[in-house]
Amino acid sequence: QGSSFQVAPMKPRARALARGAQLFAGLVAHPSHGSLGRLGRFRGTATATVSALGAASQRLRDAVKSKEVTAQIAAEADAPINRSAVLERLGQELRESDETMEVMLLGNPLPSDRKMVTFQTPTAPEGGSPKRTVHVALPNVEDISKVISERREQKLAVPKADELVKILDKYLSEEFLGKSAEHVAMLTAWGPKAIADSEGEFCEVAALMRLSLTAYQATLQANTSDFQFEVARAGEGRDCLVMPPSNFALLGIKDTFHMLLKGFRVLLVVQPRFFPHFREIQLSLSSCGLPDGLVEVLPGITPEADPAVLHEALKHVDRLQFTGSSQMFKGLVLKAIELGNTRMEHAGEVSGLNKVRLNGVSASHPAVARGTAWAAMANNGELCTSASLVEFDPALDTVESVKGALLEAEAAFKAGRDPADDSLDILLRDGKAQQLEVKTEKEGFREWWEKTILASPQEQVKLQTNQSLGHCIYAPSIEKALEGVTE
Repeated sequence: QGSSFQVAPMKPRARALARGAQLFAGLVAHPSHGSLGRLGRFRGTATATVSALGAASQRLRDAVKSKEVTAQIAAEADAPINRSAVLERLGQELRESDETMEVMLLGNPLPSDRKMVTFQTPTAPEGGSPKRTVHVALPNVEDISKVISERREQKLAVPKADELVKILDKYLSEEFLGKSAEHVAMLTAWGPKAIADSEGEFCEVAALMRLSLTAYQATLQANTSDFQFEVARAGEGRDCLVMPPSNFALLGIKDTFHMLLKGFRVLLVVQPRFFPHFREIQLSLSSCGLPDGLVEVLPGITPEADPAVLHEALKHVDRLQFTGSSQMFKGLVLKAIELGNTRMEHAGEVSGLNKVRLNGVSASHPAVARGTAWAAMANNGELCTSASLVEFDPALDTVESVKGALLEAEAAFKAGRDPADDSLDILLRDGKAQQLEVKTEKEGFREWWEKTILASPQEQVKLQTNQSLGHCIYAPSIEKALEGVTE
């Protein structure tokens, strides 16, 4: 899932002969033009061709998905983050100020007559009232039309594959991983979220970006050594609209990274409170050598914005890369079709109705109680995998016993309002539930998007595993866990 590419053999005949070869999911490559000569040594017999392609496929897979490479990516992404540096940058982000931040478009600031939106840091030192206020201009319909049309007219293109990989490797190594404390601090300030949650988000996104880059680099290497695979950039000369979610901002840079590797120009539309962070990311990409104009960052996901602005983007872009609610994703795709953009590709990581199922174990078990409670509370309950339902075994528990066990387990986690308290598990904030709520009536069952979970006996709430992103089962054995699980 982490990598945005696929691999395919270089020629149709070889592809047909190698249907049994296991090519790893995740890299994008396509048949190379004019490849017959280079494949001449494999054309003697079908067996030889399959053998050569199979060996090349295995080498490519090992270069991306071997245990050794996975361990290297994990070690890099999970490297300790300097908490002192996090707290220092966090103090800067939460400082008392009233400022206007320029919004750039094709190298020029938006005109002063644009509608302004004002926002504050969602939290403050020691959990007090926010002291930092920021004003930014919102783009209008003409601005969106201009950025898309001018990039196309100028034929602004992503650098060639070997040059692009150097630029993005430099960014990932020096500006992202090399400045981990700064990114964690900005996530904490503008998310807002506990420092531990910010570190988790940063590490996950760093690993996904490195996986994609590793796949890309391996494919480039394979093209020069095995002559079997090459990078395919389906986005060459095309535009992609990227929209990050409100709960996991850095998925926006992960998607931007992936789309650049695919060859797309990126229009990144964000919530205003995320604009300071993404503006820094944009400047860092430029400092690493990415040509100006390939990544444009605009504030626009806010009630104050004119809906026609986002509609203008949907009318013209070639792809939508979205993370957020299923309902909003569906609405955006339907709006694009309504506007006549039937060619728009669309991909989304959307939320789901996730459950915890207890098979042959009681909710009173400490591991079950804590794990289930945390599944509903992590990241303030704002994860695509947050649990909305716990199905218990009526032979072992009742609704009230499950509720009591989960509320007792909640005490194991530390909640508070000071973002600089790095011992917090949960950063409380205004407008969000302050504690875990265990519901016992199934009416209104939905994605709570809060620290909320419904306790219900098994089979009372119909929810299939294909409706969820996080289906967790507690059981005394694997065999017991699989009981009652259907596709």
